[in-house]
Amino acid sequence: MFVSSLRLVNFRSYCDAAVSFGAGLNVVVGQNAAGKTNLLEGAWFALRGSSPRTRREEKLITWGERFTRVELGLDGPGTGPQTVEVAYAPGQGRRARWNGVEVASQDELRGRTQVFIFVPESLLLVKGSPARRRAHLDAFAAALDAQYAAAARELQAALRQRNAQLLAVRHGAAATTLDPWDVQFARAAVALGRRRRDLVAELAGSFAACAAGLAPEGNTFTLQLVSQLAAVDYDEAALLEELRSRRPGETSRGLSLFGPHRDDLKFLEVEAAPAAAALERGAAAACGPVALPGGGRDLRLFGSQGEQRAAVLALLLAEQQLATARTGEQGTLFLDDVMSELDDARRRLLVRQLTSAGQAIITTTDRHCFLEEELDEATVVELPLFGSLAPGAAVPPDDGSGPAPPREDAL
Repeated sequence: MFVSSLRLVNFRSYCDAAVSFGAGLNVVVGQNAAGKTNLLEGAWFALRGSSPRTRREEKLITWGERFTRVELGLDGPGTGPQTVEVAYAPGQGRRARWNGVEVASQDELRGRTQVFIFVPESLLLVKGSPARRRAHLDAFAAALDAQYAAAARELQAALRQRNAQLLAVRHGAAATTLDPWDVQFARAAVALGRRRRDLVAELAGSFAACAAGLAPEGNTFTLQLVSQLAAVDYDEAALLEELRSRRPGETSRGLSLFGPHRDDLKFLEVEAAPAAAALERGAAAACGPVALPGGGRDLRLFGSQGEQRAAVLALLLAEQQLATARTGEQGTLFLDDVMSELDDARRRLLVRQLTSAGQAIITTTDRHCFLEEELDEATVVELPLFGSLAPGAAVPPDDGSGPAPPREDAL
């Protein structure tokens, strides 16, 4: 399926605007503050029921309005036209309909399509905290696999219960009261840890290929899951022993300090040539190429802004490929301002990859980021759309007030 149409009502800078898209590459061109990011955010909101930029849904409502609603059309050879409507109003919450039928939950909505998004905040997948990377992996996998989603929920429940009991022991409860919680936590931790390990292993090959395809110098990249569970070989009995040996330290902190809730994902450039050969090349000049560190060059610490951006794009492309293999559906890519910090060589390599990636909707302030022949093959959307607010008109007054309360159903 691909996104064929989008209508935004009272969404950010859009009062009531509509746009159509093609099945392949779509280029959305507009000046700063023309609504490019809001357009992609609206489409994502319709398909996921949430924003990739904020958890406060009231921020999505055009200032002074009572609700927001997004209507999105989907099409495809195997499914035919379908419609999605998602709306939110303060005091009423969020509601969603698929082909006019109420969608029971956000998880159900997310399970119906595969979509992937890059917004400026996505760079935090490389630059940000391990928690953000874990959350991204788990959200992607949960939309694909109900068992993964269940394992993630079970771990969070077990972790909360064990942490509460650690605090109880710290305040005087018997240490043996932790035994049943250790068993529950170890079972849930190993179940999720194995699934996460297997997920990263599946993604790693595609990521390496996509990252290499975005590297004009022919560099080699990989993903690496850093997990404490590897030290116990993802074995439940060995994890229980580890938890018991760590009990005094964890009790003093009142926190579980060992398990998959401390996993991290590394984006690495690795040495393609043998290290010895690289060292020989480096020895030939006073300043020249040298061998990468044994574990690879961590792009979070040592990558340029362009390399970090390319790494996130490679991850999204790898996720799209894995989702396609699992579901048969080549999900849409929403890419906001991805060209701005890529050099021209990487831009051409990215467009080449996108031509085989199904539907991609990509925004830019400068159409010259694309070659004329690339634009000729694409659907080009010029902003602002009719029904948009003028730049700056949607900025709320600095008086601490919020949107007006709703007087009618948003949906």
